[in-house]
Amino acid sequence: GLPRPPLAQTTGSASMGTGPRGGKRVREAAAAAAAAAAGGANATDEERIAAGTAAAAPSEWHARDPAERPSSKPKGNPTPPPKAAGAVDPEDVDRKSSLALTKKGFAAGAVARACASVRPTADDEKTSFNEQKRRRIAAVTSWLLEHAELWELPRETLAEAKRARGEADDENRHQEQETRGSDESLVESAPENVFGVDASERAQTLVKQGILPILETHVRLAKKASFETIKKDGDGTVAGVGAQDRERTGKSLRVVRLEKAAARGRDLCPRLARGEACAFSARFETSGARRDSRADSNSSAAETAAACVYSHDIEKFMREKAPDLKGACPFGGGGACRFGKRCRFYGSHGSEDEKAGEPKKTSIKNDANDAELNALSDEMQRLLAKCAFALPRSDAVLKTMGVPVKCVSRTQAARVYGAPRAPADREGHLGVSEPGGRLDRPGWLPPPPDFRGKLYVAPLTTVGNMPFRRACIRAGADVTVSEMAMAANLLKGDRREWALVRRHTSETCFGVQVCGGYPDLMARVGELLDSTTQCDFVDINMGCPIDGVCNKGAGASLFKDAEGLARCEKTVRCASRAMRSTPLTIKIRMGYEDDPAKYVAHEVLARARGWGAAAATLHGRTRQQRYSRDADWEYIERCARVAARDGDGLPLVGNGDVFGWADYARRMRSGHLATCMIGRGALVKPWVFTEIKERRVWDISATERLAYFDQFARDGLEHWGADEKGVETTRRFMLEWMSYTHRYVPVGLIERGVTQKMTLRPMPYEGRNELETMLASDDVRDWIALSEMFLGKPAKSFAFVPKHASNSYSRESAAALRQLGSSCVAEEDDDDDDAQNG
Repeated sequence: GLPRPPLAQTTGSASMGTGPRGGKRVREAAAAAAAAAAGGANATDEERIAAGTAAAAPSEWHARDPAERPSSKPKGNPTPPPKAAGAVDPEDVDRKSSLALTKKGFAAGAVARACASVRPTADDEKTSFNEQKRRRIAAVTSWLLEHAELWELPRETLAEAKRARGEADDENRHQEQETRGSDESLVESAPENVFGVDASERAQTLVKQGILPILETHVRLAKKASFETIKKDGDGTVAGVGAQDRERTGKSLRVVRLEKAAARGRDLCPRLARGEACAFSARFETSGARRDSRADSNSSAAETAAACVYSHDIEKFMREKAPDLKGACPFGGGGACRFGKRCRFYGSHGSEDEKAGEPKKTSIKNDANDAELNALSDEMQRLLAKCAFALPRSDAVLKTMGVPVKCVSRTQAARVYGAPRAPADREGHLGVSEPGGRLDRPGWLPPPPDFRGKLYVAPLTTVGNMPFRRACIRAGADVTVSEMAMAANLLKGDRREWALVRRHTSETCFGVQVCGGYPDLMARVGELLDSTTQCDFVDINMGCPIDGVCNKGAGASLFKDAEGLARCEKTVRCASRAMRSTPLTIKIRMGYEDDPAKYVAHEVLARARGWGAAAATLHGRTRQQRYSRDADWEYIERCARVAARDGDGLPLVGNGDVFGWADYARRMRSGHLATCMIGRGALVKPWVFTEIKERRVWDISATERLAYFDQFARDGLEHWGADEKGVETTRRFMLEWMSYTHRYVPVGLIERGVTQKMTLRPMPYEGRNELETMLASDDVRDWIALSEMFLGKPAKSFAFVPKHASNSYSRESAAALRQLGSSCVAEEDDDDDDAQNG
């Protein structure tokens, strides 16, 4: 046969392979062999090796396991001659390497950062294009595994990267685990380590004390507490404009009413500001009862001004009016603006004709409130005030179930319902149905709202207003709820209460939350909202911990004893049957007291579906706990299983301490929850919804954070108005929001390996720039200075005290921070306060 080739040639051919790259090597070897034969002794070492005339390659190159083979050419191979300058374009290498890495699953942004951080060496630039690309991919991959966030890694390398970092593999593949929620081994929550193994000893010590460790270069423990959130005046306190109670204002309600009346007397008549006749003037002309026909015009004008509570002196008002704000009027200006001369953007209204009230042909919109729904009309307000608004379904339900109507006066009840009925027995039973349960309810229950996988903004008292909800929607929220409205005030036609249930057109899934503890009250308000408002569901708050609510038999007090649970059952039954097309949901807590033996949420959730609830939300705290300490997610998970198994598939939403995408993924990984409700986490950082949807940790800049307040000011002026009152109302609610946002600590300032949590008290720190430091300030004067960027300077008499100061910080963390030398923690620091509605 044919002579066998030398051993070296056989070995070299075997190492080339038979694929496309192997074929290329074969051709290169053949060309090198021909050149060596022609050149003889003048052939280079590389040509001799390729031709098979040199010694065999080292033994490790022939290892059976391909993973054990060296990634480069065999040892001893001479380095190829350097290529001419400009032969390989480094940008082309980066582009090809980035494309290969993104195809493997790495995030494009992370790859770009890695390529900018890892530069090729001088030796790399001397190699071929393919060798440079191989080395570049290896170097960039190594950097990504060491420095990048876990969300930036492909799924197949995520577990390996976590093991290399020493972190628990508890957050990957959460979507796959949702589909395998029946596996009991996946239900148990993984340990929630605040810090990883790479956290320093200092960081671990501070975290154990309840303190969020900040990089030492930014810590400012000697910072003085110069803020004056509460100005002492004798034994009382002085608060800002619009304060609600005497404890905060130091003023009686009578004094507050007199001050508001004096402010109205200085304001210009709204009709006069628009160039129209005062309503009181028209009334005098028609009646003539309060004006002598022989009086001259001056006495008539004086009489009209005396009857109107506003000022009619236009010249004086314009002289004393605050300077106009910069920018265009949010209502389009001219005749389109309903505030006329009272508008703080009056200078931008256009020509004098337009300012005088003539319609503007090219106005942006006639009224910003056109985008708002659920407004209370004058006629409906009058009917509700007189208890003359017909509610036939709720009346029939209450009559069938034997529930007396006690939410109206005796006179109104006698006029509407005839002779008063004897009170019925309040004792209930934990059954699945009762007589009259299917009264006039086609299909028994309307379909529940679809919360699965949607981001849910919690209903928040004071701070959960429409401009804030719009900010959350822009950040990625899917479900929004109104501020908690008291059911009794809605039935009375209270305009301030009805303002809370207004809905913006951008809120695609919107619910109205109401609070009340008696079946007759909630049945009537349920039918009222079902027939007069545009909402996707009505939520009853049965978890509000505020004393004023619980003392009235509502909120969390329903879980206090057997009588409260019986009222809870009957309330849900009556309210759900009184509503025809709107589903009813409930929001509850684990129980009233901290004793785990007295938790009752699992019993309520097992029966709530039979009572008529379409879905439920569970806050993982008790009423006694309020907002202190961590939420009990183990109990929430237990209740989710009970609701799914015994509760006829009742959708359950978990609530408590969701502060980032990792928290959300951890809570949702079992697949038993429909979604998570986010409350204070959204207040501190509304971009948490963006983080969850994009599965990343966002080190947001100070400029981007400031943009949230800029948009809030625009939305606030549209919602509350562009006159002086609307501007100050927008400012007050912006400051209320800032009382939460200043608690956020930028990711880049936290020690490596530590994650911010709601229960960790941040150390006083200085930001990376002046604006970031100002945003982190707890000084009210800094908050007011920030608001001036968008709303101008406030009145000289303006002062502000946050209405809510709830936090989950422990008293021990405050004592530990004082021991470190910080003077920014008050001695009387409290770890829980009335802040949210449940």
